[in-house]
Parts: sequence; C-alpha cells; structure tokens
Amino acid sequence: GRSGAAGTPRGQKLVVQMVETFREHMQPAFVERLDAWTLQEQAGMDLPPIMIYGEDVTHILTEEGIANLLLCRSDEEREQAIRGVAGYTAVGLARDRRMVENLRDRGVIRRPQDLGIDPRQATRNLLAARSMRDLAQASGGLYQPPRRFRNW
Repeated sequence: GRSGAAGTPRGQKLVVQMVETFREHMQPAFVERLDAWTLQEQAGMDLPPIMIYGEDVTHILTEEGIANLLLCRSDEEREQAIRGVAGYTAVGLARDRRMVENLRDRGVIRRPQDLGIDPRQATRNLLAARSMRDLAQASGGLYQPPRRFRNW
C-alpha cells in the first residue's frame, strides 16, 4: 500500500470519472492535451491547474462502456483502455483496435452488451438511483452530498 505523512498507511480511493464522450456543442470530452497546460503557460503558473490527475482515476464510465483502469498492466494498456471508451472522439478513433479487443476479452473494458444491457432498451429505469437523493438514501447515510447538489 501507499503511505501518507509519518508513514501512516493509506488505502486507495475509488475515483470513477463519468462522462459523455461529447459535451455541449459537440466538444469532445477526451482530448490529447488538457487546456490546463495552455492556462499554465498563459498565466505563468508553476503548475497546471489540474483537479484530478489521470493516474488517480480508477474507472472511466461513458456511453461506450466502462474502463477498469485498475486492471491495466502497463501505461500503454491504460492509454488504450481510455481510448477504448472514448467513442468517436479523435482520442477514441486513435485506438489500437486489436489491443482494445484484448482488453475487452480480459474484462478491463466492458461494453453494455457484456453486462447484459441492450443499449437500444436502456433507459433511466435501469438505474439503481435516479437522483442525488436516491444515491444518498441508498448509501444508508454514508454519502452526504454537498448542499449545492441537494434539491430536497
């Protein structure tokens, strides 16, 4: 395991990035270079303003499927797993098809069909929780969203 201050043992966080492959105005959510690098250069910052570093993300969930990055054995596999769920973005189209299929065979990438979900039939009714309130209730009080995310 990893250790924190004064050698305190630390567990690993589960960091799931949920994103649609394209954002508003058809802007791709997956890019080769973060805007944070340009902002760092323009503002003369010591570090780019990055909230969550890629190596900290454990899973990526898109409409294309789920990439379980914890199962990746190398940086190259991690990159291809991300590309494998990036859809029709430039990042997704640059994937190595053979490697992505190998990752799918190993369960690193799971498509809706792999989970018994027919994408044509998928609606919000399949969700275990349909709102922040549902998530909070399902957690039995473990998850308490910040007030700005509460509508109850």
